[in-house]
Amino acid sequence: MERRVLMILNNGYINDPRVTAEAESLVRHGYKVRVIAWDRKRQYSSHDIINGVEVIRIRIPYLLDKILPFEILKLPIWQTLAYKKALDIYKNWKFKIIHVHDCPDLLIGVKLKQKIKGILIYDSHEVWNYMVFTNKFPEFIGEVLWRERSMLKSVDVLITVGRGYKKYFLRYVDDVKIIMNAKHPVSSWKRPKIFPLVIVYIGGFNNFRCIKELARSLCKIKYPVVAIIAGPEYADYKVLFERTKECGVKYIGYVPKSQVISLTLNSSVVYYVFNPKSPLYQIGMPNKLFEAITTGRASIAGKNTDSGRFVEEYKIGIVVTCAEEEIKRALEYLIENPKYIVKFGKRAYSIGRKYNWELEEQKLLKIYDLLNTRANNINGDSR
Repeated sequence: MERRVLMILNNGYINDPRVTAEAESLVRHGYKVRVIAWDRKRQYSSHDIINGVEVIRIRIPYLLDKILPFEILKLPIWQTLAYKKALDIYKNWKFKIIHVHDCPDLLIGVKLKQKIKGILIYDSHEVWNYMVFTNKFPEFIGEVLWRERSMLKSVDVLITVGRGYKKYFLRYVDDVKIIMNAKHPVSSWKRPKIFPLVIVYIGGFNNFRCIKELARSLCKIKYPVVAIIAGPEYADYKVLFERTKECGVKYIGYVPKSQVISLTLNSSVVYYVFNPKSPLYQIGMPNKLFEAITTGRASIAGKNTDSGRFVEEYKIGIVVTCAEEEIKRALEYLIENPKYIVKFGKRAYSIGRKYNWELEEQKLLKIYDLLNTRANNINGDSR
């Protein structure tokens, strides 16, 4: 009897480290996994098999894609197309477990569950009310748009990424499972670069991530320093990075996830300072934290954020506010006290025994094995 899983994901799949880790773990342990993905930028093939995971990508019809100016207006089209594709797949591939990623995909999952009498996993990587509204509007406005809470009663298992997210969802459901964005451990610890200090940041850009403050702070430091920054091409950030190039900023554009660990290994410290004024970043446990742990690199994190508290708890780096002067002092402290770059890095690597993908994978498989048994008992053989 095949154990079949349909995942639904509103991005192109390839560069989503959490989803690829989950899907590939399931395949390695005997599950058949298909993913319906949204090719938002029309840049991927319509069908792929990647490490045993079959990926079927959907594009919004070209004319509608060009006419509609905002992604939020395209969501209903994505949801309709993904639902139809899922039903088409079900005709010849009777999956029982539906695994949806984030709020835009939850409606698709709920409708599918009702139609095929399946079992629904909601894997929430973000809190959408926080991500979209960032405390500018009352939370109930987000609920009117997303209807997330009303759909949660249809969910069999809710998975999220960390303690802050779990606390949020426990207001609406009785049980929440945590699968962290942990990484596969590096086989051995490599001593970090000490001089010049090399900072690495790989991620998105917005005002809550304190990247502009990092770039400007480098121009105030009296020592040689390098900041390797990777991320999307936004005009205002590219202008800033060009202006601060002589201060040590090295912007390398977008990098695929396959290069993230090697770039991190060639650094001294990983930067992920978030501004806690955003409720989303206040509770975030970013991929960069786990990249620092798996490679054994010191961290610079944000004060009054969950990731910053994690860094303080395990003594694996320095926490700062988003102020340029405070970021500058933290970097100068590490340059003047290189022993802490090594000490923080060793300690980060050592806690990888507690925070790594092998452990998170076992938690995921336990959830799945229980659900698969339930699906077979309720619905019979899935062949």
